[in-house]
Amino acid sequence: MYRLHRKLGRAQQQATPLTKDLLEKLIAVCDDDLIGLRNKVMLQLGYETMRRRAELCAFEFRDIKHMPNARYALNLRSSKTDQYGEGKLLPISDTLVELINFWKREANIKHGQILRGFFKGKSIRDKLNPSSINNILKQLQTKAQIGDIVELSGHSFRVGGAIDMLGKGISLERIMLRGGWKSEVTAMRYLRNWQEEYWLYPTSFNANKLRKQFN
Repeated sequence: MYRLHRKLGRAQQQATPLTKDLLEKLIAVCDDDLIGLRNKVMLQLGYETMRRRAELCAFEFRDIKHMPNARYALNLRSSKTDQYGEGKLLPISDTLVELINFWKREANIKHGQILRGFFKGKSIRDKLNPSSINNILKQLQTKAQIGDIVELSGHSFRVGGAIDMLGKGISLERIMLRGGWKSEVTAMRYLRNWQEEYWLYPTSFNANKLRKQFN
């Protein structure tokens, strides 16, 4: 294996960062129907939590917690790096909470998973298959005519969120805590191949603009 690594190298293909500017472009092309609303929830949820695909699909409405400081958090009940289910609270924005609640009302969902798939007749499934996230991102990327970058994937949420945090001057320790990385080596692997222009001048997120899209 060492000889193969020396000969072929060990470079890993990095996911394309889904930074705030790309997030806004993808949200802008989401349709006004229930599928489009679900896609908006998926995009905002993925960007804010920086979680893996399976973890995004596992979030339930009951995981939304109203904190004492009038802020909100999502309870990550288990993850790849938390096999024993100790849990972790992830701060989320009021905008995301409003968007999730609006989706819940419009889709007439009582409880269970936040993200849902659709049958061919557009009736709503009980859950979303994690593998569907890559397909949804690919469709939105094509619709937004963003063809000058490598295809987005579920890991793009983690890379984009980390890069935007770095661009705001947030420490590597806090980025690792947010993304659930336990080693600096792993976290830096997400950041090292991207040049400064991805994060030195991040586009500010307009919460009011997003609210208008679903109110």
